[in-house]
Amino acid sequence: MSASLLYLLVPVGVGASLYVIRKLRELQWGWVRNNAPLRGKVFIITGANTGLGYETARALAARQATVIMACRSMERAGEAIRRIRQHTPEGELIPIELDLASFASVRDFSEAIKSRYPSFDCLINNAGLAMQTPTFTKENYEVHYGVNHLGHFLLVDLLKDNIRANAARIVIVSSKMHERAKIDFDNLGKWVDRARGERTNSLYNNSKLMNFYHARELYKQGYNVHVLCPGLCHTDFFRSYNPKWYHYVLFSPIVLLFLRSARQGAQNIIYAATDNVNTEEKNPVTGYFVTNVKQTKSKMKFDEETSERLWRESVKALNA
Repeated sequence: MSASLLYLLVPVGVGASLYVIRKLRELQWGWVRNNAPLRGKVFIITGANTGLGYETARALAARQATVIMACRSMERAGEAIRRIRQHTPEGELIPIELDLASFASVRDFSEAIKSRYPSFDCLINNAGLAMQTPTFTKENYEVHYGVNHLGHFLLVDLLKDNIRANAARIVIVSSKMHERAKIDFDNLGKWVDRARGERTNSLYNNSKLMNFYHARELYKQGYNVHVLCPGLCHTDFFRSYNPKWYHYVLFSPIVLLFLRSARQGAQNIIYAATDNVNTEEKNPVTGYFVTNVKQTKSKMKFDEETSERLWRESVKALNA
């Protein structure tokens, strides 16, 4: 074999191998196979104009659902609707303003839902963020606690009568990073800088654990609640991190093996919103959450005292 032919075959072989590995990973991550029409069903999605929320809205609309797109920016919501309409004419897409960093906005949004769409079928608490620098809500809570947890906590509380009357699902987007978290009650709602050498955003991780604890308490109260991890996804979620070119080089193996498209990550949200069934054995209280389009047991050792205390502290924060 000539050297020139060898130089050609080696990269081709490597490329083909990487392609196969990637496709095997995508099969492992799973896809929602149920395409049954959802005509007449109403879904509320927070953060529906981008990333996972956008892909979830697009998929549900394609199945003829009515999707209420709860977004901070009505301009970006309109842009998202135009993009969805390039893919499907089905369903109804309704933008309503919601800023989870403002209690007043959450209250205004809930009143709009009660007035215009009181008989909704599913509330998807999807919106979330991760910040590098100190950022706060209108009520002066650091945003991971204030938006990722407290804003959604308030939204569910305000809509609880409708949720019960409709036997509606609640879908809570958490993350597998909850397994690395711990609720720091002494600094709840405060910005805490990362410890030296800390590689992950502990405030974000903690908010995702709060999401799981919220789901557990809701399930104990009789709500049809489903918690999930979408996986590490390629979205604008980490837009505040401003990665450099060498980060892409260093993280290319992670991208290949772990980074899902937004569309693939949204499969877990869609599955939790339409198909997942909690059982006595597998539910949020027993530590199960949806990932890879199936129920999976969390490694976190959930503590009932922490769960109940977080609920009390959250109620207190809403009334501060």
